[in-house]
Amino acid sequence: MTRTQLARIETRRPSVVARRIVGTPAEVAATVALVRDSNRLLSMSEPQLIPGDSRVTVTVRFLDTTRPTPAPARRVNRGRIAAAIAVPAVGAIAAVGYLAVQLVQAVRAAFPAIAGVVLVLIVIALLLRRSGRCCPGLHCPGCGH
Repeated sequence: MTRTQLARIETRRPSVVARRIVGTPAEVAATVALVRDSNRLLSMSEPQLIPGDSRVTVTVRFLDTTRPTPAPARRVNRGRIAAAIAVPAVGAIAAVGYLAVQLVQAVRAAFPAIAGVVLVLIVIALLLRRSGRCCPGLHCPGCGH
């Protein structure tokens, strides 16, 4: 494309369109708000109630742009981001704390049984150990031990 063609495309003015909107007052207000928020609304007539009906009619004039209007700048809501990070982190810390408490309680409840088993194994190991050359331990036939 040449420069003059590009200049014509960029300076082309959007056309003005007039449309009649018919619907309930809430529907008409939503449609007008949509056109107003897109920055294309030029004018609108007073809402008129249709006789014998609960609907209203409005005539709206707006710019008809062939290219889409730019999206509004997206705002980052830092409060939601902080909450999205903090809530799972607090939940994970609470879960780890709960599991640690359960583990400590289980070890405390089973401690006498564990200590008893360890003590029995130590006594058996002491009785079965070799005390000399000929004595293999408990019930030694050589020395009467």
